[in-house]
Amino acid sequence: MIELAVLESESVTSGCPLDRDALARYGELVLSGSGITEADVNIVCIDDDDMTDLNERYKERTGATDVLSFRLSDDGAPLLEGEVYVSLARAEAQAAEYGVPFGEEVVRLVTHGLLHLAGRVHDTDAAHDAMTRETEHYLARWRSGEESVS
Repeated sequence: MIELAVLESESVTSGCPLDRDALARYGELVLSGSGITEADVNIVCIDDDDMTDLNERYKERTGATDVLSFRLSDDGAPLLEGEVYVSLARAEAQAAEYGVPFGEEVVRLVTHGLLHLAGRVHDTDAAHDAMTRETEHYLARWRSGEESVS
């Protein structure tokens, strides 16, 4: 069974532009489509200050980023436990930059984070291209209404 919850940090001012339950169902579909059968995952919407803190503390990178994934269970464990943190401020800025709706950019970032939890990496050009194609595959399904999160 895949259990996924969407949470929001108290410091977030703009709020997630999508229905949390629908986004959780979408996330479950991404994980199951990635071969995950047992999972307990939180998606946490945060602000840039919180993202900067996580990025600097755990990834040793300066400043905020758009999405971070943390696998909490050991590789190969029967239950995937993890957290995906999405900066709503970064998502909103990127949506404006890319000319896409705010909600779509949140879905893109959630998808990217969940794929990382499922074991996808983008440490080479080929792996980056494959992960981008997989992300776009799920986004196309979301856009078509097949996996709605509105």
